[in-house]
Amino acid sequence: MLLMILTIIIFNMIVYIMPKRLSKVEMYVTSLFAIGLHLLFDIFLDVKYGLYGYFDPQFVNWEMLGVTFGIYPAVNIIFLNFFPFHQKFLRKAFYTIMCSGMAVLYELIAVHTDFFYYNGWNIIYSAFLYPFLFLSLMWNYYFIKKLKE
Repeated sequence: MLLMILTIIIFNMIVYIMPKRLSKVEMYVTSLFAIGLHLLFDIFLDVKYGLYGYFDPQFVNWEMLGVTFGIYPAVNIIFLNFFPFHQKFLRKAFYTIMCSGMAVLYELIAVHTDFFYYNGWNIIYSAFLYPFLFLSLMWNYYFIKKLKE
């Protein structure tokens, strides 16, 4: 629980103080997409198949709302705000791989602090999945930009 609270505070402070390259509408809409994506994955991989979860596997927990509304929108905004949109492909790929690596490292810490548990899931699956999740955030951002034109 302490890891979740610290993460919410730190990530949201970063969002608050960082120089913004995204408009408020872009932050809002892409955050809604990130929340939806998170819930979609958790409905299938956690609820339906029971492969992983947050805190206690025996109970539905309210703490997951902190993850859903406190962590995922902040991660989305930080990732997109610093994404090197106008750089070459290699720079974009490096950034996405680095963010994915940090997410895997965070997940390992979360597992060791009982914030997150595995029940058939493996960190290797996450390592392969995170780049696609981050890319989906980027593609959604491009889509939002097109809709605004």
